[in-house]
Amino acid sequence: GVPKSMDGDLIDGADGANSRVAKAMDAGQYNFAIAFQERIKIPDDKMAFYEEMAEMYVGDDVSPDFYGWVFPKYDHVGVGTGTVINKNAIKQYQTAIRERAADRLEGGKLIKVEAHPIPEHP
Repeated sequence: GVPKSMDGDLIDGADGANSRVAKAMDAGQYNFAIAFQERIKIPDDKMAFYEEMAEMYVGDDVSPDFYGWVFPKYDHVGVGTGTVINKNAIKQYQTAIRERAADRLEGGKLIKVEAHPIPEHP
């Protein structure tokens, strides 16, 4: 495309944690959390539990500064956690959230693994 320029009072750079907009305007450095999630297809009888339910877990085993979750995603669940202060331990925290929810995940099949940065603040 052809480069264009605009003048304005406000820039809304809604392009994620690795924002090109923030870098282009030299918005500075900021901390970010790492979020780790596994999408798991669980048996229909177990999925029924999540028809009107989502789970959030807190505690140092699942994250010292974030939370763990089991969120329904139409025909499967997202099971994950995040952290700002100890990114190297994210898989350890993920193991803990899977252990906490083990009864409801039994018989499940891992269908996708995801990890994303989440900006702490601009």
